[in-house]
Amino acid sequence: MAHVQKNRIPAAFTGTLGNEIVFREWDGKTIVARTPKKRKGDPTQPQTQIQEKFLLASRYAKAVLSGQVTGMKDAYAGVLRPRQNIYSRALEDFMSPPIVKSIDKLNYKGVVGDKITIRAFDDFRITGVLVQITAANGTLLEQGNAQVQSNGLDYTYTATLANSVLPGSKIKAIATDVPGNEGTLEVTL
Repeated sequence: MAHVQKNRIPAAFTGTLGNEIVFREWDGKTIVARTPKKRKGDPTQPQTQIQEKFLLASRYAKAVLSGQVTGMKDAYAGVLRPRQNIYSRALEDFMSPPIVKSIDKLNYKGVVGDKITIRAFDDFRITGVLVQITAANGTLLEQGNAQVQSNGLDYTYTATLANSVLPGSKIKAIATDVPGNEGTLEVTL
């Protein structure tokens, strides 16, 4: 891809020249690129899944722009990077699920009041972190929302039930972002 600056002739072009190159205007600059080629054959299953996700992301971004997603247009406008618009920021947020990086289980001994710390982050904002504690046999013992800490990355869950059989028990954290994407992590005690 080439960028053309301070040249009036190519700067006046937009569109396709033959079937070889495309002229585009972006941020006051003329960009010259190869003409995109049509796909041969049907898309694979993973490609179809990505296309469907991109379609949903596009609909979400359009809803943000039209104001159907209350308050998000201004929120995304506040975190734009250079040459990015609100539509592309909303699209990026939809396509990027949150990540649960770690679950600190050291302070959890199965006693009411024990603290579990979860570290989770997102490219924009996490709306909540749900914590589930299950017994070794898969029975859900308890679940609840973790509270965000002052650093904005750590979330703390306080145990509400006693768990007398720790070995084999599991702690699962599910982080959710604004578009509703989920990121999960599970650890075994």
